[in-house]
Amino acid sequence: MRRPQRGILCAGCPHRAAYIALKDASRRCRGRVICGDAGCAAVGELPPAAATCPGGAERLLPRYRVAVPDGGTPEHPAVETCIHIVPDTELAADGAVERLTGLAAEGRTTVLAVLASSRDFLARERIEWLGGRALALGASDVAVLDPFDTERCREVLCAQLGQPGVHGAVFASPCAQLQRGGRDLEPVEVDRYMCVGCHRCYQITGCPALSFEPPAYRVDPEACAGCDLCCGFCRTQVIYSPRSRLDAATRRRIRYAAAETGPDA
Repeated sequence: MRRPQRGILCAGCPHRAAYIALKDASRRCRGRVICGDAGCAAVGELPPAAATCPGGAERLLPRYRVAVPDGGTPEHPAVETCIHIVPDTELAADGAVERLTGLAAEGRTTVLAVLASSRDFLARERIEWLGGRALALGASDVAVLDPFDTERCREVLCAQLGQPGVHGAVFASPCAQLQRGGRDLEPVEVDRYMCVGCHRCYQITGCPALSFEPPAYRVDPEACAGCDLCCGFCRTQVIYSPRSRLDAATRRRIRYAAAETGPDA
């Protein structure tokens, strides 16, 4: 896997998968506002990264910044639907509970989306601790989600967004860079004879491992992290993964095992 590039979310980045899931689940919500900080300071300076993920809020170009809704009260929230993204380190920091106490006033339906991807939050008990912090902030329920399990993410998020109140969603998957040098996952492959070049895989994911070489796409095996996210968005199902027969839970265990044996472990 290649090292990160400024302005581009890494191949295999769980933040990308989480943001795609949030956008997909909330696309029909009235008055939707997605705000906060996806936590990765490497992105946000250049499109399409800025349009794909709000990460690195301090570095985000002004035209891409979305302010946290204010001026509302729990009885009369500022907007209909608010998705407030926070990285694990921000939620764990001292004073986080005090800074985020206004979630109920942000939206009639508010989802606190927590991105648990750093080394300090690989263990299950630490992930559950983040869920406890979300409950302390007024969330009526908290779901721990694998951002690469797109079907379950869509199901849970749609259920949360359909109910007024504050809800919590902890997207737990290790940072792609923690997996570098660990148990590297085999890259996916594109059947270039069957690919119709519809661009859907890249338009949705923006993954830097994908490139269009007319008449079809190809995957750079040196860049691919083996997250399999693009496979789920290929209409013609011509992106093949060596893990296609594995269920979501097994794929998740493989990613965590890679992070625990990476160069910084």
